[in-house]
Amino acid sequence: MKVFVAVIAGLSVLVLMVAIYWVSTIPAPSEMKVSKLVVAIDDGPEIDNFKLQSTSHEGVLDNSSLEGHWTYLVFGYTHCPDVCPTTLNTLAKVTQKLGTEKSPLVVFVSVDWPRDNVTILKQYVTSFDKSFIGATGSDEALKPLVKSLSAYYQRNNQHDTIKDGYTVDHTSSVFLINTKGQVRAALTMPGTVDQIVSDTNQLMSHH
Repeated sequence: MKVFVAVIAGLSVLVLMVAIYWVSTIPAPSEMKVSKLVVAIDDGPEIDNFKLQSTSHEGVLDNSSLEGHWTYLVFGYTHCPDVCPTTLNTLAKVTQKLGTEKSPLVVFVSVDWPRDNVTILKQYVTSFDKSFIGATGSDEALKPLVKSLSAYYQRNNQHDTIKDGYTVDHTSSVFLINTKGQVRAALTMPGTVDQIVSDTNQLMSHH
């Protein structure tokens, strides 16, 4: 009887060792590896209903415009001296590297409606890439989108009149929005083309 028990115990240990070995050989799920400049959001919040004028064929940018494809959304203004053109130029190179079929659509939202109308925006954004879309609207129209993305802007014109030369403080991050119109991540700028391509691929494959 003791011999039988010993054999059973030995077999149990052997089975346990085989099981441990088998589990250890199973590849671990791939982990998302993004740069430190990325703030990733799982199951991000939906964006509040908004409606802006757009350079797209529809002439409107709203919640439905952000669904069915990935989107890079950027806030800025056409008179921006450095950050905006640098960011758009970088995203143009990212678009070329990823390919237009895979790359998120770039949407540039102007927070300077007194100077940026749709005509000016179209000329501005397409100078970086023909696929880029521009959009703008009044402060009231911009509010839901800005609030949903926890972004900000402040025009430095004291009397709220159109004066050449004033600047606009604004969020410089690039927001990556998934196919459901939810925020997937915020990419801190400036970033290199290779870094953004790598981060974007990781974020789009882990959603």
